[in-house]
Amino acid sequence: MPPKNQRTCEHFLRGKCNYGHKCKFSHTRSSGGKTSSNGRKSNPGVYNNQANKSTRPRVMPKGSCRSFWENGTCDRGYECKFQHNSKSGSAAPSSAPITASPSMASLDENLVGRYAEAFSDSFSAFTLSPSHVQNQIMPFIQADSRFKNTQDMYQFAAMLGSANMYNSTWDIADGQELFCAIGDPDGQAIHRIRDILVHRSVVTQDAKPADLSFQRAYLPVLGYLSSSFVVKSTVRKNVNALYGVLDQNFDQVERVLQSCIEACMARKSFGDATVAISGLQIFRVVTKCLYEYATRFKNAVAQHPCFATLVTKLVEWSNSWAIAVSASPPNFKDPIAGWSSDGKAHAVKPLKKSIRLLFEVVEQAEGSTLRRSDPARGVGALQSKTQAVLDGIQMTYDGPGVHHEGGKPRHDNDHADVSKIEVVPTHAELTCPVGPYLPANLPGARHHLPGSSMERLVDIQFRLLREELIAPIRSSLTHVLHDLEQPQNDSVMFCIYTGVNFKTMECDGRRGLAVDLTFDTPRGRASDPSPAKRSAYWESVGKRRLMQGGLLGLLWIPPSSSTGDIRFYLGTVTSHLDDIRRSARQSANRLALKVSFFDTEVDIRILKALQQRRPSDEGTKILVEAPIMFESIRPFLETLKSRPPTSIPFSRYIAHHDSGDLSSVTIDPPAYVTPRFAFNLDCLFDYTPPINLSLQPRDELSVQNARNALKRSRLDPSQADAMINALISEVSLIQGPPGTGKSFTGVELLRVLISNRIRPILLIAFTNHALDNIITHVLDKGLTKNIIRLGSRSSEETVSEYTLETIMRAKPRMQADKSAGRAYAKMMTIQEEMSKLMFKVVGSWTKEQDLKPYLQRTFPKHYASLFKPPSWIQKLYEDWKGWQTSTKKGSQRRFMADFWRFGEDNAFLTPPPPSASANDSQGNRDSGRSNKRSTRRYNVLDESDAVAKPDDGKSELQDWQAHMTDHFAKLKIYHIPPIPATNRPLDQLLKIYDVWSMSTEERKKLYAHWHNQIRELGRDPQKAEFKRLKKRHAEARNTWSDMMDQGKQDLLSKADLIGCTTNGAPSRLAIAYQHYPATNEHLPGAAKLTTLLQSVAPKVLIVEEAGQVLEAHTIAIPSIEHLILIGDPLQLRPTIENYQLSMDNSRTGKVFRFDESLMERLSRMGLRMSQLDVQRRMRPEIADLVRYTLYPNLKDHNLVQTPPSVRGMAKDVFFLDHRHAEESGGDDSVSKTNTYEAKMIKDLVLYFLKYLAEISSRPPLLIIILLRQGKYTKTNDIVVLCAYLGQLTKVRKLLSSEVATVIDERDAVQLINREENDDAAELIANPTEKVQVAHRVYAYVSRFYEEELDSLY
Repeated sequence: MPPKNQRTCEHFLRGKCNYGHKCKFSHTRSSGGKTSSNGRKSNPGVYNNQANKSTRPRVMPKGSCRSFWENGTCDRGYECKFQHNSKSGSAAPSSAPITASPSMASLDENLVGRYAEAFSDSFSAFTLSPSHVQNQIMPFIQADSRFKNTQDMYQFAAMLGSANMYNSTWDIADGQELFCAIGDPDGQAIHRIRDILVHRSVVTQDAKPADLSFQRAYLPVLGYLSSSFVVKSTVRKNVNALYGVLDQNFDQVERVLQSCIEACMARKSFGDATVAISGLQIFRVVTKCLYEYATRFKNAVAQHPCFATLVTKLVEWSNSWAIAVSASPPNFKDPIAGWSSDGKAHAVKPLKKSIRLLFEVVEQAEGSTLRRSDPARGVGALQSKTQAVLDGIQMTYDGPGVHHEGGKPRHDNDHADVSKIEVVPTHAELTCPVGPYLPANLPGARHHLPGSSMERLVDIQFRLLREELIAPIRSSLTHVLHDLEQPQNDSVMFCIYTGVNFKTMECDGRRGLAVDLTFDTPRGRASDPSPAKRSAYWESVGKRRLMQGGLLGLLWIPPSSSTGDIRFYLGTVTSHLDDIRRSARQSANRLALKVSFFDTEVDIRILKALQQRRPSDEGTKILVEAPIMFESIRPFLETLKSRPPTSIPFSRYIAHHDSGDLSSVTIDPPAYVTPRFAFNLDCLFDYTPPINLSLQPRDELSVQNARNALKRSRLDPSQADAMINALISEVSLIQGPPGTGKSFTGVELLRVLISNRIRPILLIAFTNHALDNIITHVLDKGLTKNIIRLGSRSSEETVSEYTLETIMRAKPRMQADKSAGRAYAKMMTIQEEMSKLMFKVVGSWTKEQDLKPYLQRTFPKHYASLFKPPSWIQKLYEDWKGWQTSTKKGSQRRFMADFWRFGEDNAFLTPPPPSASANDSQGNRDSGRSNKRSTRRYNVLDESDAVAKPDDGKSELQDWQAHMTDHFAKLKIYHIPPIPATNRPLDQLLKIYDVWSMSTEERKKLYAHWHNQIRELGRDPQKAEFKRLKKRHAEARNTWSDMMDQGKQDLLSKADLIGCTTNGAPSRLAIAYQHYPATNEHLPGAAKLTTLLQSVAPKVLIVEEAGQVLEAHTIAIPSIEHLILIGDPLQLRPTIENYQLSMDNSRTGKVFRFDESLMERLSRMGLRMSQLDVQRRMRPEIADLVRYTLYPNLKDHNLVQTPPSVRGMAKDVFFLDHRHAEESGGDDSVSKTNTYEAKMIKDLVLYFLKYLAEISSRPPLLIIILLRQGKYTKTNDIVVLCAYLGQLTKVRKLLSSEVATVIDERDAVQLINREENDDAAELIANPTEKVQVAHRVYAYVSRFYEEELDSLY
């Protein structure tokens, strides 16, 4: 033992001492644990990266990364070959051993909320820092690395276990950086994980050196697979690679789990002599791993018969453990055995829910849930009208897939299981004469799935939402095909584009593979002779025609074929509006467009057409457009079909219960509310000193006390009750009649949740204006600045600073960004390869590098002649190729083949025209020579010849002959070679091997033959190369996109509040899409948003104007634990395009009810709904209109009890009864007009203005001033509400010539979709029209209005 005062060897502390036992310094480490700066106690023998500063090296250790040492960061991350030691001493030597094991002898009951989470992070006791892990893990992830013994495996497992969200030294960026290294499909770390999972001897106690401890190695590896850093990662390729290891070795993993858990259950303890492990950790980790594996690998259950057996055993084990650990006294040795009964129950309940979810996934995979529900099953007491509808459905029922009449599906995309249905409809589906299966959206209605199941709910929402998507394109195609069969009949009008020709195909980072095509410009304003007017036309209609992300169909009709050979391919527009406008300016007859098709068949077919380049043989091609924003609906459909239905939360309330009655259902508190959890409500009071008030949602007395106390808060009694009900209920409905403070209550709810650190919160608003308004209130009230707004359509300058795009640009560059940059570079390389391939396909000439091998192989004598020309031509070429051709892509080299085919040698021999005269007195050449080639461009003369000589009076021809004679004489050629002028046929040219003796025309002819032959021979290789590049580009594009999303996820996960608009109105999002140029980020409602939000896993979802949001858009995020719907189901419903699915349809509305929001459905079924009952907007006379019809409990606030009377009117409220009939738009139209009412409204508005103006007899010039100073001259002073869009349009047109009119955002969007005139599209770009009376005088024309106003019509 060394003396106590002997110094410790610094080299030994850094990891290695070359002197070994000969070293004169001590080779010992401190054996006692030290407390680190973060409060954790380090274990003996484990390097503590928070060691005392006095032991930190002052100079950079050998082998350290200088960047990390000096700056604390390293751009190379896990690719760095050096150790990451820093001056602050936060890193450890790479050779520091890890010998300690995690201990869970005492789980803290106060942290029970953590243990109830779906991930395994809270169970890991390893606390290594990121830099420590990076140094330690390098030997295991390098090429040809191996585990030497089980100690290496324990060390590796400890490093994986340290990467968790509750390790304070780790953040999301650190976790994702490690994950990218661990999950790299081509890396070594995956092999190390496999080595542990397939170890030949895994035991639960008394592990020998050759054995591997289940608790110390196996469980931490599975825990890492089920951690949030892995499961929530957006880098799907890496996640699938990790679970692919589980898939490839599942049988052996299953045997280990069976034997080890069975052994632990037998001895009633999951720990061993050195490690105490809770059953919570065992079952949480195993359940999460199996669930993620089964949902990511759809054939996992079928491929491994032992999977279902293991899950069944898991249910038995977990139940036995829960009973044993909850017994009094507990008869299972477990770290939670000493918890209170409430604490145990709260921890066990979500665990059982997770296991039940896994069990249901297995059941569904085995097909056990795909059974017919019993139509005779009791459905409770139903109204006679509802029962009549159910009886009608029963008689006409014709199920999907194998449940279709005769047991045969309707077409190739007709399946009973929605997870097997392709979102994009197939050709057979669109042309099927039998209508699609549309399930009834009613409790008790006949359905092929059992009632009260989430599978049934998802099936209904998926099929109805998909019908909303594809019905327009199916209808359009039906009419086109009908016209082809019976061309004499008139057709329904819809958007088609004829004369389609293909130009090329290209890869794009954001759009994938796109086809560049052209078509005939539509007649009318689109083909105006003026480029500016053509551009203006597409500017006005581009938000509803050929919109980016819109759905297009290519109808391909082969020449002289029957309708059976016709094919229809769907795709989306990838061109931005600016691209279309640019194309319109360039040509009045043809328009260019880029389309990305879904079917790979059409890509190959287009490639073949480009190779053949015979448009006349391709047949007729027509583009058919559907007025649907495909990319705004597709993400929800993909989510509904891909996620297990049982993963959707709140099934107790939202599933279709056969009884249709939820009035007796008890609503549980949110899942994050633990037995000891309490909301602090101090923030709802304005008193000084502040009032202390807490609310324990699980304590009835605490709830009642909070209700009473909140009567003294800034909330009115109904708002206070709504607040309490929302906080104690996992599903809460808050109904707010007009003027009762829905938004105010929503902001106060956010205040409570944010102050109690419930995060992240997802806020969905129906419009951009509403979203900006709420965020502005949150900022103004100082609730938080940790806000991210998704989307960039914010009109508020303050809010725009909080958009995701703005924050992404401002944040420091992280390792994920650098990884994304490398992925982007790889993708661009593939795009360049695709561009080169497409040049070979569509190019009009062949590059010399491709021409040479062809000639060598096929025409060797032509090859020899071409590339070994006569000496004078070789010299001429050397001079010619010295010049470079300048193009848009830069300078290009010149090659011998180009010199030959362009006849540059013949051009050199061509004399000037005989009529050309010498230079004029100014030294200029005759202008008639401007169209001839100039011989002076060739530097073929010697320097002595190039010296200027005095004009000797010779003609230019004579001068040229003299110079040419001298030039060839120096080459020992004593005559000027003749210029070939023959024009022999191709078959002769193929037999003539002196290619330089051919005329320019002959050369073009022969070169064209070579070019065509090369293209013909290259068709099959090009096709194979095309498929390869397309696949590689898709993979690279997905990787780059995932990496980009990783940076976004990092930001979103740290936010208190995430705000976005709903996709409830696809046409409205179509307009939003147009505001995203090709270089910007994806549309917020595009596919990646849904995936991104799922990876963030928000706990709380607040929906503003929930009555206007489709149910399918509310249930798409499975992580939600607290759902708060704020709106009014008695007001407007969601907007849909398919009238057949609407509740307004008298024939089918009662069956499909697709535009019934989740809030309306739950309230109709009797789920408890809070109602705000104090209105502060309407005068009592107006409030009476709704008080006695819809809201009998509505009260008037003192603010509106005695409002001022309307100036110029005898009554403040009156009704006009007339006999002028309205003009209807037809039976299926939902819009009507009334000319009499429109004119009356115009005169009434002008009367108010005239009344104010006639107060004074001053000159007209001052009338404007009086109007600006009058009573009703501000925005919102005068509002006209119209019941129908048609009437809104009529009123707007009448008023626009007199006053400025403002159109509500929702109205403007619907006008764009329904108006026949093109001017409607200009409303979004310029919603406020020109003012003729005064620019401060406004009339607000709308169907939606919920703000204070002075005059309302």
